[in-house]
Amino acid sequence: MSESFASTPESFAPRSKPHPLPRQNSRESSANSPHISGLVERRELSPGLILQRMRVRDLEDRETHGTVQPSLKIGLVVGGQSDFSLGHQDFRLGPQTGKPSDAMLVSIAEPDAYLRRAHQGQDEHKLVLTLMPDWCALHADEDLQMQACLRAFQSTHLARLNWHPSARAVGLAQQIVHAPDQVGLIERLQQEARVMEILAEALATVAGQATASVALNTRGHRRLRELQDRVDAGEFDVCTLGDIARKVGMSSSSLQRGFKAFAGESLFEYMRGRRLDAARILLQQEGLDVSQAATRAGYGNSANFATAFKKRFGYSPSTARSRYQTLQSPARLKVGA
Repeated sequence: MSESFASTPESFAPRSKPHPLPRQNSRESSANSPHISGLVERRELSPGLILQRMRVRDLEDRETHGTVQPSLKIGLVVGGQSDFSLGHQDFRLGPQTGKPSDAMLVSIAEPDAYLRRAHQGQDEHKLVLTLMPDWCALHADEDLQMQACLRAFQSTHLARLNWHPSARAVGLAQQIVHAPDQVGLIERLQQEARVMEILAEALATVAGQATASVALNTRGHRRLRELQDRVDAGEFDVCTLGDIARKVGMSSSSLQRGFKAFAGESLFEYMRGRRLDAARILLQQEGLDVSQAATRAGYGNSANFATAFKKRFGYSPSTARSRYQTLQSPARLKVGA
């Protein structure tokens, strides 16, 4: 079943209908049903960045169940209330809870249960941005500080960061939530610009809240950056922690603490992630068999590889390989004269 905190639950998922400006992976429609009325829209603005807006009223008391996938979620409730649970945590957000607006960021590090509690006559007006692991890795690639902050926050499942949005961010969210059902090109571009401004403010909250466990001076930062470059080049692929520490002239404990402060994750977590990144490329671009990709990534068990792969990217190795097969299908190949 689909995840409702980031998308529409199947129990009241609207049927897709044509849009004057079609877009890949988009869905926009009214959500009128015996259980709920209003508007639900879910749209992928760019690969791995998903916008959902809801402007609905519940017509009966009802619980809707679903599943959330690994991602970073940013939610802002601008009207009514949102009453739901993620895993074992309960959330109740929105102006009708006694606050003028309510917003938060939640790290989903592993698939978990979602429950939405509907209350008859209750309105729910909210904006949810979902950042998939791919998006975070791509857009924070050149910003080492932001990369470390995101990794530190996303390393804990259901980590929650309360966000107190500025009046401008609230106003932008209200404009998005209450925008007309069907808009033209200019309005869509304006909507996406509003999303990016809200996203920037929310991620700045992550950067402001994250604290490094070790303060790094300029020399230490440069030293660890050089180490990262050597790791990326594969120099230490078969080395133990002690071997690496000796080669870089640090104690094992100092190396562990320093690298985690620098990169937001332990040295071996970083190395494992790099191998998984390489395995994904082999699956998607070269069509390597899943078991072969697991071996290349250092996993003796394909099931363990699949678990780690899905946790990092939000989809399975077989799904990654199917993308290669889709690109190689006869309908996709250009046939010469």
